[in-house]
Amino acid sequence: MLVDQIIHGINEGGIAPFYFLYGPESFYRVEIIQALNQKLITPDNRDFNLENFEARESSVGDWIGAAKTLSFLGGTKLIIVRNLNETTLEDSDQKTLLEYIADPGLDSCLVITADKADQKRKLYKKLTTQQGALLCEAPQETGLLTWVKSRARSFGYNLSSEAARKMVDRVGAKPGILAKELEKVMTYAGKENKITESMVGELVGEMKMENAFLLTEALKEKKAEKALLLLQNQLNQGEDPIKILGLIAWQFRTLWEVKHYQGQKYGVQKIAKQMGAKPFLVEKALQYTKNFNQSKLREGMKCLFEADRELKTSGRDPQGILEALLLRICSG
Repeated sequence: MLVDQIIHGINEGGIAPFYFLYGPESFYRVEIIQALNQKLITPDNRDFNLENFEARESSVGDWIGAAKTLSFLGGTKLIIVRNLNETTLEDSDQKTLLEYIADPGLDSCLVITADKADQKRKLYKKLTTQQGALLCEAPQETGLLTWVKSRARSFGYNLSSEAARKMVDRVGAKPGILAKELEKVMTYAGKENKITESMVGELVGEMKMENAFLLTEALKEKKAEKALLLLQNQLNQGEDPIKILGLIAWQFRTLWEVKHYQGQKYGVQKIAKQMGAKPFLVEKALQYTKNFNQSKLREGMKCLFEADRELKTSGRDPQGILEALLLRICSG
């Protein structure tokens, strides 16, 4: 798929001075812009090297001026102009834009997006024939199967053909949703390399499992009220309290391990090697480790063991046990 080739090229440093990303599938536009951000923009240069414009609220002069202005800190500037289709450019502005694209600055990358591009209009006819132009639309089923398997492989997972087909069958031609569902399945697979059809059958499109993952995300964000509501939804749908606790415990243990190695100043790859896990899982956990210190994580693990024992032996109301657990994890 062309979008994957473009992203690979960006990651390897092959960045074009101009991109025109057009079409109805916003997911691909987001993916490419995110890749450019990760390659070109750092916390130190963000204020100098990144400029965002809404087409209808700015002018061609603004975009070209930003592209031609050298960065104070050096490096390649990233200028993003969104929703060109929501404005109409004067002939003089069209001429200015096309002249710049024909001879762009080498120290900047100009990205223009549009949901629609009427190629009967002169401007769009010119833009869509540029080297950096990409039609963003969902591929046919065969292309989707190849894409989702390739995406899983890029994270270190083997998605079987049967699993890929079941995923596409359940989600449809929606790459953005497919990517989110794949992330959910990879998280569930954990240290396992292979994603099977049965995993996809259990997770993709199943509201109970969707709520379970939302519950663990709420816990990692320490959002007690949201976590309690999602727990109630889970129990109302008949989910097994032991299964809910197991998913929470697995996610929490991953956080604890990542936090431990993070404290030793290990990078993502080294943490993944120590844990025998995929870098994807480590990167995901690192988004939340700042919410917990080591002592809080140790206390959380202790609470999980206590909740497991109570659920299995005390005869107490499972909902009460789990609610107390969530509140203890989210406190402090």
